[in-house]
Amino acid sequence: MLRLSILSTVGVVLTVVPAYGQQPGVALSPFVSFLPVGGASPMAGLSLSFSGGPLAVRAGGHLAVQERTTSATSDLAMRPWGADADALAFLESYSYGNLIAFTPYVFVGASTAAMDSGGARFKRQGWSYGAGASLPLLGSFGLFSEVRWRMSEYVLPNADNAPPASREFRVGMSFRVGGGGSLADVIRVLSPAEGKALSGASTSTNSGAAMLLSTADEYVGTPYRRRGTSPSSGFDASGFVRFVFSKFGVNLPRASRDQARVGEPVRADWRALAPGDLVMFEDDGGINHVAIYVGKSRIIHSTETGGGVRYDDLNSDRGRWFVEHLAAARRVTPDLRGLLLDLARGFPSDISNNVDGPDHAPRPGSRKR
Repeated sequence: MLRLSILSTVGVVLTVVPAYGQQPGVALSPFVSFLPVGGASPMAGLSLSFSGGPLAVRAGGHLAVQERTTSATSDLAMRPWGADADALAFLESYSYGNLIAFTPYVFVGASTAAMDSGGARFKRQGWSYGAGASLPLLGSFGLFSEVRWRMSEYVLPNADNAPPASREFRVGMSFRVGGGGSLADVIRVLSPAEGKALSGASTSTNSGAAMLLSTADEYVGTPYRRRGTSPSSGFDASGFVRFVFSKFGVNLPRASRDQARVGEPVRADWRALAPGDLVMFEDDGGINHVAIYVGKSRIIHSTETGGGVRYDDLNSDRGRWFVEHLAAARRVTPDLRGLLLDLARGFPSDISNNVDGPDHAPRPGSRKR
């Protein structure tokens, strides 16, 4: 993934990442809107968005928390409400280290606003535009904030006799409830029958992944050793993955946190994975473990708690630790013609200072508490 580092005056390194948008699927977002002027603030609302890549569509509604009077001398109370349908475009994501800090976006859409009072309703339709930023947290959970300008008519803001745009600030939370990139995937994710097991995006294995997994299988039983990089001395997690890929001419970075930055990004959702994908796990405050996804809810890796290179079933008590700690996924395709693919260039290679610690999954046979 192409990256550009920017050093600010306070010494914080931000990384600019090409836009990948929100994770594909369905997100439910409760929010609160504030109007700088008027008595209808705040307004509470709920929106539903469907996203894929850098684009998304969103629909939602909002209602004033309190009624307001039409004037200081009138007892007529009204409760404003409204609805929006927006198209969103996500821009470049800015990250610090391995964590995405925020993703700015812009949007435009149609809107309707109304005020109800007894048997009367005052309603206006128009369009709105604005910008915001999302902050992903804890996988399926995130925060966002945005500013919106509303036009009460379908005219450009600079048109003759155009009404002034009203400004609105919005903050909210986002909960991803679907993990698929298509309608069929979303239905499958939301289906209780399908949600009982992790099946992966593909149960078939292409020839490159099949050879990779076959090679990894040859080292099952090799003992775990911190800083280990060979079958004779033992492997740690990233050392095992790096060794297996080196058999196919792929030179990976030494540490799992750096391996999480090479190859093709795959959304951190077990249903999006294919056999041969790298999966990284967060532990001790950052990415600290890596495995190879086998398919059919299994991974192969070198694990301290498992005693060395082994398979783990993600539907087991032990496997649920890895399900809950999934932080990133990457797709690195070996060149079967034997051409060297050097992905370690630019990453630290000092083994003593660039190693993974042991994982903290329950040991085999123990029940997770």
